[in-house]
Amino acid sequence: MSTEAVVDATCNTLSKELKRPNGFSIMLTILMLGVFGHLLQTMPQIPAFIFGKMIYGLVGAVLAFIFGIIGLFITYGFYKLKKIAWTLGLPWLLLEGVNGFLSLFIFPPITVSSLIIIATSSLITAIPALLYILSKKEYFIC
Repeated sequence: MSTEAVVDATCNTLSKELKRPNGFSIMLTILMLGVFGHLLQTMPQIPAFIFGKMIYGLVGAVLAFIFGIIGLFITYGFYKLKKIAWTLGLPWLLLEGVNGFLSLFIFPPITVSSLIIIATSSLITAIPALLYILSKKEYFIC
């Protein structure tokens, strides 16, 4: 019997024994809202915002799609309480928070719809999720 099978079985058992706190469902909903905001930016007429720069067209759509997919994978990892999601999710959420802050306050967007999309996809979703995840490290064991 390989040790990988034993470790995986142990991790699955531990993950099933741990009950997620009630805040996890709220945090996952907030993160999915951020993913939706990024995927909304894949429409060609809506710009993607990367550290205050507006990127239109195909390049902007591809960047927004990549950000959305990464956010989706990290959200799924948080749902499954994977340790790798905690390890990769913290820098990602920090990057999202900085991106949202720079895009909203340092280089303000032109339209109200852009403001709403940036706030939804980066700043409003990343900061609360980052703070919550930092306080729940003990749940990410495998």
